[in-house]
Amino acid sequence: MMVRTKALVIKEYIVGESDKYITLFTKDLGRIQAIAPKAKKSDKGFASATQLFVYGDFMLTSYKDTYRLVSVDLIEMFHNIRNDLSALSYASYMMEFIYYVTEPGLSQSELLKLTLVTLQALSKSEADYKRIRRVFEIRALGLLGFMPQLFACVDCGLAIDEKAEAHYYFSAEAGGLVCKGCKGTYEDGVSLSYSTLYTLQYILTVSLKQLYHFQISEEVQKELDAVGNHYVPYYVDKPFKTLDFIERLEKL
Repeated sequence: MMVRTKALVIKEYIVGESDKYITLFTKDLGRIQAIAPKAKKSDKGFASATQLFVYGDFMLTSYKDTYRLVSVDLIEMFHNIRNDLSALSYASYMMEFIYYVTEPGLSQSELLKLTLVTLQALSKSEADYKRIRRVFEIRALGLLGFMPQLFACVDCGLAIDEKAEAHYYFSAEAGGLVCKGCKGTYEDGVSLSYSTLYTLQYILTVSLKQLYHFQISEEVQKELDAVGNHYVPYYVDKPFKTLDFIERLEKL
């Protein structure tokens, strides 16, 4: 059967002398694996069209759970990412993240849209890689069903009041925000300023077109890092090799 779908290459590896296996995050079929026969020698442009980060319109043949690449029309290759080591590292982490959190054959078109918007943000010369990483992680977990409650205390229902300057905490165990009075119920908890709380609300509710169109202070970035370091491992139990490389790179 012939299948046509828009897809992003999130993983690639060579088999034998010239064949290549690629993992595609598709609009219609979710995550699938396909073979690109003789990709390194093909005159169909498979060598470039099957690289990591390539987004295109893929024509495939399928038999049961096996897909074979027939042709591909390129839509975006994200060249700028390949020319910057930091951008390349963060983008590679996001591909590793997507590969781990998605399931074969399960369509997750909104997550694909988020990934494409994020790659576009990483491609810009003024990209703030640390901010982009945290925005991506938080929005992705929301799309995966782990949307935290950020507008009132999870336990007592105390509504957010900016003027009251009450102190709030983010708890993955609780599933979102807890006030100072309820914090003792949970062992975890990351202290939040109102600015960081508002930023989290923005990340989870704004349209994808506006997702990366904001700036934050160093203080908010530190608190977002604390939330991410606490929130992501709670739901995604995997040590990512690409993050280890990023940490080493940033120490240079």
